[in-house]
Amino acid sequence: MKQRILRALPKLAFFVILVVLCVAGMRGEPVPQVFENQDKLHHWAGFACLTVSAYLAFPGTRIIWLMFWTLLGSMLIELEQSFMPLRTASWGDMVANATGVMCGMVAILVWRGYQRARLKKASFAVSQSVN
Repeated sequence: MKQRILRALPKLAFFVILVVLCVAGMRGEPVPQVFENQDKLHHWAGFACLTVSAYLAFPGTRIIWLMFWTLLGSMLIELEQSFMPLRTASWGDMVANATGVMCGMVAILVWRGYQRARLKKASFAVSQSVN
C-alpha cells in the first residue's frame, strides 16, 4: 500500500501542477504583480516544474517527447489567452514558458547523468570486490 502511494505521488504532483498552470493561464484576468515582469518568473518556474514533474511521473517517456509536449502545452495555453477579453498572448510569456521547459530539461539531464555516474561507480566497486 505504501509503495503504491509513493508511486502515485509523481503523477499527482504532475497533474496538480498542470491544473494550476491551466487555471492560472485561463483566468479572466492576469495574476496581480508585485514587481515588473513578475509573471515571467511565474511562467518560467511553472513550466520548469511541469517538465521535471512530467519526467518523474512518466519515467519511460522519451526526452524528446517530454520536451515536445510540454512546449506545445505551454504555447497552447498562451495562445488561448488571445481569445479572452481581458488577456493577451505575449511573445515574452512564450519565451519564459520555453525557457522554463528548457531549464527543466537541463535539470533532468543533469540528474540522469548523476544517476548514471553513481550506477557506474557502484558497478565498478562491485566488480572490484569480486576480483
